[in-house]
Amino acid sequence: MRCLILCCACLVACARTAPVQDPLDYLRLGVDPGAEADAVIEDLRQHGFEIGRRIDERDFVAFDAARGTESTVRVVTSRGPSLSILVPDARWPERLWVELGPDPRPDFDRDGQHDVVVTIRERGRTCLAWAQVDAHGYASEVFRSRIEWGESPCVIEIDVSWPRLLLEVSVPNAPMPDARVRIPIKASARRWVLDDSPSATARWDQEVERRKQALEEAETRGDIPAARRLETELGWLDRLRKAEPPVLEPTGDGEKAR
Repeated sequence: MRCLILCCACLVACARTAPVQDPLDYLRLGVDPGAEADAVIEDLRQHGFEIGRRIDERDFVAFDAARGTESTVRVVTSRGPSLSILVPDARWPERLWVELGPDPRPDFDRDGQHDVVVTIRERGRTCLAWAQVDAHGYASEVFRSRIEWGESPCVIEIDVSWPRLLLEVSVPNAPMPDARVRIPIKASARRWVLDDSPSATARWDQEVERRKQALEEAETRGDIPAARRLETELGWLDRLRKAEPPVLEPTGDGEKAR
């Protein structure tokens, strides 16, 4: 009888349901960015890459690496590898090299965590790509140019203390393919807009005056191609400055208001 009681007790114990998982455990799911970055770095080293600069932030690790003419920038978050830029890339044949940009770096959303700036060297110029990582491990672009500003956008400078930058664009449908202008941009409300602050206005004026002087010199020496390019650039700068202010639109799903 005693043996039967013990057997029943064992059966009851085995039949007990597993304890309910603490809901807080769900908050700990994901990978450790540092450990995951170490694994990715080791894999790249085994494939002949030399690791360059590394940045360790609260919610992510970013680093660059190179192997011969190949270069890459990786960002690893709690969700694993979240951003990867590799050169060469058939989708971006103009890109020659990528690496992490220098310090200081901006903090666009003021969350105490500096953003990722990537230096992209192209034929004839060097551009900057600007990304941020949120608390959920998602990496996203901070700035994206608008088509009405011009073609082939390239961020030349980023102000680390204020949400503004200097953008270079090609003049659409220009007779000269090398017609380019540089325009100041700032963040306003929910969108990026042309900067009309006093300092930006001074920059606009400098761009115009420099081209007017160069145009006179080109005309004096009879350099018709240069004169046509400068006239095209002056016309585009004038058109942008006279453009109507954009109508603010609500952000899309999943996009944070700026």
